[in-house]
Amino acid sequence: MTAPALIDFEASCLPDYGQSYPIEVALARVDGSSRTWLIRPADAWRFWDWSPEAEALHGISRDLLADEGLPPAQVVAEMRDFAGECHVYADADLDAYWLEVLAHAAGTKPPFSVLYLGEYLLERGYTREQVVSALDAARERLPVEHVARDDASRLALAVKLLMDGETAA
Repeated sequence: MTAPALIDFEASCLPDYGQSYPIEVALARVDGSSRTWLIRPADAWRFWDWSPEAEALHGISRDLLADEGLPPAQVVAEMRDFAGECHVYADADLDAYWLEVLAHAAGTKPPFSVLYLGEYLLERGYTREQVVSALDAARERLPVEHVARDDASRLALAVKLLMDGETAA
């Protein structure tokens, strides 16, 4: 079985503030490799919401996206290639939503399904204590939050620690 990959998005606003769109996405494999993409906003999103609170959390401005963001179709294609045969997991259902929004803007279907990380952990019999211990250890190594690469990499590291048995029983 191929080891899983973890996905994380950053978005234009916090969910309670309106209709958000994806602005950054990262995929991190359990082997430690990762990729991140800034997403140039699609024309269809021009009237969607942007919040200063979200920008303050992730540190990504509209100008940065305009200058360095990649078109949605390119991001989707590169994500498909990077994920390969990996099953892709997230810790929140919003990540699956933002992948759908991104794929729709690219004029295609999502390149893979986003599965719920909690189900993966439950199926493998990890206890709550093991999961909390692995997440705490991963957070110590990768403490920065609201940066897609770090968030996805922290989850991938926690899964690796669990797979390697490096957590308290």
